[in-house]
This record gives sequence, structure tokens and C-alpha cells, in this order.
Amino acid sequence: MSDWPELPAALALSALTERLQAAQGWENKNRLLVQLARELPAMPTELKVDENRVSGCEAHVWLLTRWHEGRLQMWADSDSRIVKGLLALVWAAYQGLSREEIANQDFGALLQELGLQRFLSSSRASGLNAMVQVIRNA
Repeated sequence: MSDWPELPAALALSALTERLQAAQGWENKNRLLVQLARELPAMPTELKVDENRVSGCEAHVWLLTRWHEGRLQMWADSDSRIVKGLLALVWAAYQGLSREEIANQDFGALLQELGLQRFLSSSRASGLNAMVQVIRNA
């Protein structure tokens, strides 16, 4: 398998938070999510298998996790650009955290802080919750 990706500086949570807070309105946030999708490291095709698929998402979402030296590492991808942009946010929020830090991470509060929660359809919110549950259960 390919080397596990490192978090690019452009996808560091502090950088994403700053960029998303500066984007006013859904149109601008949506455009930024599409841009973030392009910045997410590409998941190798051989990892896009059913066992890595997240159930509960309307779009195809693949999420693979492992623990390395007590820290979470991830591969993540989606066939939807918006969902892939949201995956970039999930990745930034959880990549490199310990189990304790993951347990203490409130992703819903982060979405609220970034002004994204009110723009998410119920199916997208459910999909995001399913992704976070995969990470919490890793």
C-alpha cells in the first residue's frame, strides 16, 4: 500500500478555520469546500473498496484509518466534490490526534463555529456524523 499521507499545511485545522470563517454565505463556503476537495491527498484506487466505504452517506465515501505511534492516520475520499471538501475538514479535525483527543473533539461545535451546520442538509449532516463515528470507533 502507498505511504499514508501527511496533513498538508493548507489543510491544517487552524488554516481551514480561518479560511472558512472568512468565507461569507453558503455560496462562498461551498466554493471553498470544492477548493479544499482538490487539496485533499488523493486516495489510491485500490483502497476504494466496499470494506472502506462509510455507510450512511448518500455520496460514495471511503475512509481508512490506522493507528501509528498512538496517533490516528487517515485516507479519505469521495466521489462528490462538496463531500470531499467536508472530508478535508474531517481529516483536518482528526488527523494525528490521540484516542483521548478524538474523544474530546466536538465536530458539531466545530461546524457551528465555522458557520457550516446551518447549510448542511439532513442527509449531509447524517453522512458527516457517520464519518466521525468511523473515526471514533477506529
